Amino acid sequence: MDDELLREIYATYQMAGSLHRTAHELGFAYAKVRKALITYGAYSTPFSDEVHNLRCKGYTVEKIAKELNTTTKRVSAWLPYEKAIYNLPEKTQDAVRSGNYRKRNEQARANLVLAKHINDEERSTKMQTQIISRTNPAEKENHGAKKIGEPIRLHLKLHDEWIDEDDRRILKNYGRSSTGNSIERDILIPHDMTLHALHYAILRLYGWQNGHLHSFHLPDEVYQKLTNNTVYGWGKLIGVLFQTVYPDNVWKARYGDDDYERGSIKTWLRKKYTGPYQYLGWYERYDIATSEYNNFVERRSNMAVYEPFDHKNKDKSREDSVAKQAPVIDQTLDDMNLSIFLEGGTDDLLERLTVSSLLAHRGAKTVGAEGFGQNMIMRWYKEHGEIEEPEVKPITDKLFYHYDYGDGWVVEITRMSDCRDLIESGKLTEEELDEAKHTVVEKYKPVCIHQDGMHLVDDVGGVGGFIDMLRIIYESEKRDEPRDPYDPDTKENTCIWAQGMGWSARKISNKQML
Repeated sequence: MDDELLREIYATYQMAGSLHRTAHELGFAYAKVRKALITYGAYSTPFSDEVHNLRCKGYTVEKIAKELNTTTKRVSAWLPYEKAIYNLPEKTQDAVRSGNYRKRNEQARANLVLAKHINDEERSTKMQTQIISRTNPAEKENHGAKKIGEPIRLHLKLHDEWIDEDDRRILKNYGRSSTGNSIERDILIPHDMTLHALHYAILRLYGWQNGHLHSFHLPDEVYQKLTNNTVYGWGKLIGVLFQTVYPDNVWKARYGDDDYERGSIKTWLRKKYTGPYQYLGWYERYDIATSEYNNFVERRSNMAVYEPFDHKNKDKSREDSVAKQAPVIDQTLDDMNLSIFLEGGTDDLLERLTVSSLLAHRGAKTVGAEGFGQNMIMRWYKEHGEIEEPEVKPITDKLFYHYDYGDGWVVEITRMSDCRDLIESGKLTEEELDEAKHTVVEKYKPVCIHQDGMHLVDDVGGVGGFIDMLRIIYESEKRDEPRDPYDPDTKENTCIWAQGMGWSARKISNKQML
């Protein structure tokens, strides 16, 4: 949550006079407004003060919960937003991007009356794209429907380890989660689907509307093994697996494909996750990515390396925290990240990569850093022509998709070898599977074959906030003493807010999910 948004929430709170009215005015979840005001220092309770004081002493969330005899979820809800970095700029590029996303989506909702004309235009554009694909031999070889290969099954799982027993009850009773622990999807995707296209499919599957930043990540143990936790090891994989170090003021180079301005968000998303798949951001090109990384290393041939932040000695100056001077190329990733704030971090995956090239079947053998990237292959891109890039082989059996860094949604992605478990459990029939495979191949688009849990909504405060929303909607009238001082009309206002954000409790069939 950036400084500008915090100031906006604080200003609204001053005029509105209550947390609930502030949340309603801004269209945010109550819990998110409260956390923002705690961060800004404009709201506190004896409990939040106690939590904050323990956090300043260096206590973990788990230790605070144990100390105060409460849940980790409640502790997290009353802590300020945190980001342990030095010299954080007043407004980061993430803040700029998020602000632009919010403005873009607000404008889009205001122009929904033009949906019919836009849909006609999109259908025309799609037909032209298909014609280009059929008439270009190089593109047809790499991306034509006849070469699509066997569809791939992915299992998507969204969960939160901090939810308690009552949260699980709410999610199971009202959120249509069979276990109350997670919200899951199973999909079939075309064999050459990119991470970039998968991003849009995940948005649609979970009910989000692309109003926030996102990224794909490897499991931490795989990332550490591949990079050896060194700048040198990480640098060898720039342009092969990982995004480069972006120059200042070029956020559009990373998110420039998010061109939604008006019309039906569902139609726009469908266009993004439907093949043929051709995505190559300028800084995802291997030659450009490596060049930017080399410039980054050259500019920091003698950099100051800082000690870790000490909660017990917060008044220690930055100059006094310098541990040594050394080239960045000789540093560990931990030391570099303590000393330099890199927009986007160091572990965001390239989104031009195909899911099949990166992700192995669950439990299958994977390769290490030495097993890929050495062979260069030629690929043809409509906007770039023939491009040489490193060959990538499966290095992991699990990926993580991150969406909205404030709400902290994380979807675990695994690749399954087949669909026997769904068929044997009665969740899918052979006929439904055959029909889904046919749709993937003929329509060149992913298909949902199983769902467990309802659609979510943006800006609700993550899994915990969504559960709180369900609790207010379905059980607010049953509570004798609500946990927070809700107004009598909270349920009605919460429903209005959620519907205004595009949320619906209506069950959607698998065929209509994508």
